[in-house]
Amino acid sequence: MSLNNMARENPDEIWKEMHLKGKDITLLTNELKLSLKKNGLRLSKLYTIYEYIAKITNGDTSVRILDFGCGGGRMLTYLRILGYHHVVGVDIIPKPSMDEINLLHKKIGFNERAFYSYDGILLPFNDASFDLIISQQVLEHVHNVEQYFSECNRVLSSKGKALFDFPNRLVPFDTHTQMWLVHYFPHTVRSYFYNKYRNDSALVFDRKLNLQPIWFYRKYLKKIFNTTISLTEDRISKFNYKDSYEGNIKIRLLVHRLMIIPFLGRILTRTLSMFFNTTLLVSK
Repeated sequence: MSLNNMARENPDEIWKEMHLKGKDITLLTNELKLSLKKNGLRLSKLYTIYEYIAKITNGDTSVRILDFGCGGGRMLTYLRILGYHHVVGVDIIPKPSMDEINLLHKKIGFNERAFYSYDGILLPFNDASFDLIISQQVLEHVHNVEQYFSECNRVLSSKGKALFDFPNRLVPFDTHTQMWLVHYFPHTVRSYFYNKYRNDSALVFDRKLNLQPIWFYRKYLKKIFNTTISLTEDRISKFNYKDSYEGNIKIRLLVHRLMIIPFLGRILTRTLSMFFNTTLLVSK
């Protein structure tokens, strides 16, 4: 059977399988590359963020990119396969675990070290090392937000940009706790529900999460960066990520149809944007 016939549609499913013990990395790598060549990231959860990256870079694959809070390195790997040459990732993951991620990356075919651990305070990079920083689903975990933004500013080039995509506190469903509205309440009430209905204690969620309203982040961004542009309304009104949407697709499609109604749709989109994940583009 040819590799073309074995290639799957969704790269995220292949990526998950690559982390299972005993799997043929070579075969899966070929499937992943074929999937991305055929569909790009259209079927991936990362499709929307990738579309913004492609637009910001104007297709220039030599742009120096930092994935700040890279986790297991999925976005970075996709970008490398799609031709971006200068992409590195950093996270507070312990060094032994990060070494394993680098080893997987090497098995995929990229010999250069791409993933780095850091102490959560200072990035292990020189000033002005990057032209673009991407940060996806990270800020809700950051407690020292001002320090995080300050380090972004330090390692960005003079005309650099940073793209942040994250849930804010007004998003009604918290994907981390899998609970509706509980994070709206004061700490004492939240703790009661977390302790009663979740295996992890409230102390664990306190360490993991720091959900804040959007104006909290804007306050610090205004102090550190020259320009902040919200892409949230653009993202939710276009709904380019429908193929990877995990919620109730019928309701989301209905909301989308309402959003594209002239004038009224604009008001609805602006109002609802406060209750969706936030996407911001900042410039020095």
